[in-house]
Amino acid sequence: MSQYTQQNGINSLRNQLDDQYDGKTVFQFQPLQGLQDGNNQVFQIPQSRVVVNPPPPATATVFPQIYVNNAALVFNTDYTVLNAKQGVVQFTAGKQPKPEDSVAVTFNWTWFDDIELDRHLTKGANEVGLTTYYVTPPTVVGTDAIPAGGSQPTDVPDGLFNALTLIAAGLACRALANRFSMKFDYGAGDMNYSPSQMAKAFTELGNNFEKRGYNARDDFYKSQGRQYQPITDGSVGYVLPNWTPAR
Repeated sequence: MSQYTQQNGINSLRNQLDDQYDGKTVFQFQPLQGLQDGNNQVFQIPQSRVVVNPPPPATATVFPQIYVNNAALVFNTDYTVLNAKQGVVQFTAGKQPKPEDSVAVTFNWTWFDDIELDRHLTKGANEVGLTTYYVTPPTVVGTDAIPAGGSQPTDVPDGLFNALTLIAAGLACRALANRFSMKFDYGAGDMNYSPSQMAKAFTELGNNFEKRGYNARDDFYKSQGRQYQPITDGSVGYVLPNWTPAR
């Protein structure tokens, strides 16, 4: 039994998905989207879910690092991030780039933000018979409240926590498959982009995660000498053995 926090669950799921806050980095990307006329202050990094100030276990502050003419600007002084999920940044007055300036940005990004992962984890918890996957009060702003009639567990068995994390990873991969299934394959010269292959890969990965998760769930309950939520109906009968225990 363990006392898992909401952030424990999210961090564990990020490890399963290899979607850590500092796991994917784009170096010196250019150009930023926006009118570079010396007056405009708002630009956009063409990538969703840009990482800014991640919580522990990140060991260092992660943020988009902007360079103007190869000189690094100061985060939260020369520019700020208005919308991390959309990659929108704003230069402070006097720091906006001029038409002749070279502007580039190095940044980290994730497949999912914490709120999205929380919802997958909650569904994973439901699949193993729990309302939530965390014991302590939630700390991630914007996550869903515990539904009416539901309650937080006093603790979570380690075997079930592993199972619900694997199931949540499968659900997350299916979400990625859906995300890529809405895009079209295209090619330009010797460059090709194939979202359909990404969708297929994430579907297969999701199937693997879910199979492992449900097996882990069932193994946990079987180790206790019982099935997971056994179901009976009128078509299933039980025949008692024709012998009695020795006296």
